[in-house]
Amino acid sequence: MTITVGESERSELKAAMVRARAHPVSWEVLKRRIAEQDGTNTEHVEANPLAPEPAEFVALPFGYVVAISFEEQPAGICLHVSVSGPWPRVAPNMVVCAMIFNALDVPDEAEDVWTEELLIDGKPGGRVFNATWLVEPAQHSGSFAVFEAMRRISSRVGSFAAARRPDSSSQ
Repeated sequence: MTITVGESERSELKAAMVRARAHPVSWEVLKRRIAEQDGTNTEHVEANPLAPEPAEFVALPFGYVVAISFEEQPAGICLHVSVSGPWPRVAPNMVVCAMIFNALDVPDEAEDVWTEELLIDGKPGGRVFNATWLVEPAQHSGSFAVFEAMRRISSRVGSFAAARRPDSSSQ
Protein backbone atom coordinates (compact mmCIF):
# COMPACT_ATOMS: atom_id res chain seq x y z
CA MET A 1 0.00 0.00 0.00
CA THR A 2 1.52 3.32 -1.04
CA ILE A 3 0.24 6.85 -1.34
CA THR A 4 -0.03 9.41 -4.07
CA VAL A 5 0.67 12.98 -3.09
CA GLY A 6 -1.91 14.97 -5.03
CA GLU A 7 -2.61 18.68 -5.17
CA SER A 8 -4.56 18.81 -1.88
CA GLU A 9 -1.75 17.01 -0.02
CA ARG A 10 0.83 19.25 -1.73
CA SER A 11 -1.11 22.32 -0.56
CA GLU A 12 -1.27 21.01 3.02
CA LEU A 13 2.45 20.24 3.05
CA LYS A 14 3.38 23.65 1.61
CA ALA A 15 1.13 25.45 4.13
CA ALA A 16 2.74 23.51 6.99
CA MET A 17 6.17 24.49 5.69
CA VAL A 18 5.16 28.18 5.68
CA ARG A 19 3.81 27.90 9.25
CA ALA A 20 6.97 26.13 10.42
CA ARG A 21 9.20 28.79 8.84
CA ALA A 22 7.43 31.41 10.93
CA HIS A 23 8.70 29.83 14.18
CA PRO A 24 12.12 28.18 13.78
CA VAL A 25 13.46 26.10 16.64
CA SER A 26 16.34 27.93 18.30
CA TRP A 27 19.77 26.31 18.58
CA GLU A 28 19.49 26.43 22.40
CA VAL A 29 16.19 24.51 22.36
CA LEU A 30 17.50 22.05 19.78
CA LYS A 31 20.66 21.34 21.84
CA ARG A 32 18.57 20.77 24.96
CA ARG A 33 16.21 18.39 23.13
CA ILE A 34 19.13 16.40 21.72
CA ALA A 35 20.78 16.18 25.15
CA GLU A 36 17.51 14.96 26.70
CA GLN A 37 17.33 12.07 24.25
CA ASP A 38 19.24 8.87 24.87
CA GLY A 39 18.82 6.22 22.18
CA THR A 40 19.88 3.37 24.47
CA ASN A 41 17.53 4.17 27.35
CA THR A 42 13.95 5.33 26.80
CA GLU A 43 12.89 5.27 30.47
CA HIS A 44 13.50 9.00 30.84
CA VAL A 45 11.30 9.68 27.79
CA GLU A 46 8.46 7.59 29.22
CA ALA A 47 8.79 9.11 32.71
CA ASN A 48 9.38 12.69 31.62
CA PRO A 49 8.26 13.29 28.01
CA LEU A 50 9.79 16.13 26.06
CA ALA A 51 7.82 19.29 25.45
CA PRO A 52 5.51 19.19 22.44
CA GLU A 53 7.31 18.96 19.13
CA PRO A 54 8.10 22.38 17.64
CA ALA A 55 6.91 21.15 14.26
CA GLU A 56 3.94 21.36 11.95
CA PHE A 57 2.28 17.99 11.32
CA VAL A 58 0.42 16.83 8.21
CA ALA A 59 -1.53 13.56 8.19
CA LEU A 60 -1.51 11.86 4.78
CA PRO A 61 -3.56 8.93 3.47
CA PHE A 62 -2.92 5.40 4.76
CA GLY A 63 -1.48 6.54 8.10
CA TYR A 64 1.60 8.47 6.95
CA VAL A 65 2.49 11.54 9.03
CA VAL A 66 4.89 14.31 8.05
CA ALA A 67 6.51 16.66 10.59
CA ILE A 68 8.07 19.84 9.24
CA SER A 69 10.25 22.25 11.19
CA PHE A 70 12.95 24.83 10.63
CA GLU A 71 15.90 24.69 13.00
CA GLU A 72 18.72 27.06 13.87
CA GLN A 73 21.88 24.95 13.59
CA PRO A 74 25.55 25.98 13.52
CA ALA A 75 25.50 25.81 9.71
CA GLY A 76 22.45 28.08 9.52
CA ILE A 77 18.69 27.57 9.22
CA CYS A 78 17.80 24.02 8.20
CA LEU A 79 14.52 22.56 6.99
CA HIS A 80 13.87 19.29 8.85
CA VAL A 81 11.27 16.90 7.43
CA SER A 82 10.33 13.67 9.22
CA VAL A 83 8.10 11.01 7.70
CA SER A 84 6.54 8.18 9.69
CA GLY A 85 4.55 5.35 8.19
CA PRO A 86 1.62 3.22 9.27
CA TRP A 87 3.62 0.11 10.25
CA PRO A 88 5.49 -0.29 13.54
CA ARG A 89 9.21 -1.07 13.25
CA VAL A 90 9.23 -0.14 9.54
CA ALA A 91 10.47 3.22 8.28
CA PRO A 92 8.58 4.64 5.28
CA ASN A 93 10.03 3.55 1.95
CA MET A 94 12.04 5.90 -0.23
CA VAL A 95 9.31 6.17 -2.89
CA VAL A 96 6.87 7.63 -0.36
CA CYS A 97 9.52 9.97 1.03
CA ALA A 98 10.49 11.07 -2.49
CA MET A 99 6.86 11.94 -3.31
CA ILE A 100 6.62 14.02 -0.12
CA PHE A 101 9.94 15.77 -0.75
CA ASN A 102 8.99 16.48 -4.37
CA ALA A 103 5.72 18.01 -3.16
CA LEU A 104 7.76 20.32 -0.92
CA ASP A 105 10.05 21.28 -3.85
CA VAL A 106 13.22 20.59 -1.88
CA PRO A 107 16.55 19.88 -3.62
CA ASP A 108 17.30 16.30 -4.67
CA GLU A 109 20.21 15.97 -2.24
CA ALA A 110 19.54 16.52 1.44
CA GLU A 111 22.30 17.70 3.77
CA ASP A 112 21.68 14.67 5.98
CA VAL A 113 19.29 11.72 6.16
CA TRP A 114 18.71 9.18 8.95
CA THR A 115 16.12 6.98 10.58
CA GLU A 116 15.27 6.88 14.24
CA GLU A 117 13.02 5.07 16.64
CA LEU A 118 10.07 6.71 18.37
CA LEU A 119 7.61 5.61 21.01
CA ILE A 120 4.17 4.26 20.10
CA ASP A 121 1.78 4.33 23.04
CA GLY A 122 4.78 4.64 25.36
CA LYS A 123 6.64 1.68 23.86
CA PRO A 124 9.60 1.62 21.47
CA GLY A 125 8.84 0.43 17.96
CA GLY A 126 8.00 3.36 15.72
CA ARG A 127 10.37 4.27 12.90
CA VAL A 128 10.73 7.63 11.23
CA PHE A 129 12.77 8.79 8.22
CA ASN A 130 14.39 12.23 8.62
CA ALA A 131 16.05 14.60 6.17
CA THR A 132 17.47 18.09 6.53
CA TRP A 133 18.31 20.78 3.99
CA LEU A 134 20.32 23.92 4.65
CA VAL A 135 18.06 26.77 3.51
CA GLU A 136 19.88 29.79 4.95
CA PRO A 137 23.63 29.44 5.56
CA ALA A 138 25.11 31.02 8.67
CA GLN A 139 27.21 34.12 8.12
CA HIS A 140 30.38 32.54 9.55
CA SER A 141 32.18 29.98 7.41
CA GLY A 142 33.71 27.71 10.10
CA SER A 143 30.45 25.96 11.02
CA PHE A 144 29.46 25.58 7.40
CA ALA A 145 32.70 23.73 6.67
CA VAL A 146 31.95 21.27 9.51
CA PHE A 147 28.40 20.83 8.22
CA GLU A 148 29.68 20.15 4.69
CA ALA A 149 32.09 17.53 6.03
CA MET A 150 29.23 15.80 7.86
CA ARG A 151 27.16 15.83 4.68
CA ARG A 152 29.92 14.22 2.65
CA ILE A 153 30.33 11.43 5.21
CA SER A 154 26.74 10.32 4.78
CA SER A 155 26.72 7.69 2.03
CA ARG A 156 22.93 7.67 2.17
CA VAL A 157 22.61 11.09 0.56
CA GLY A 158 23.53 9.81 -2.90
CA SER A 159 21.14 6.88 -2.73
CA PHE A 160 18.39 9.20 -1.50
CA ALA A 161 18.85 11.47 -4.50
CA ALA A 162 18.85 8.49 -6.87
CA ALA A 163 15.59 7.22 -5.38
CA ARG A 164 13.94 10.57 -6.07
CA ARG A 165 14.79 10.59 -9.78
CA PRO A 166 11.91 8.95 -11.66
CA ASP A 167 14.22 7.65 -14.38
CA SER A 168 16.97 6.31 -12.06
CA SER A 169 16.13 2.68 -12.91
CA SER A 170 16.89 3.24 -16.58
CA GLN A 171 20.40 4.59 -15.95
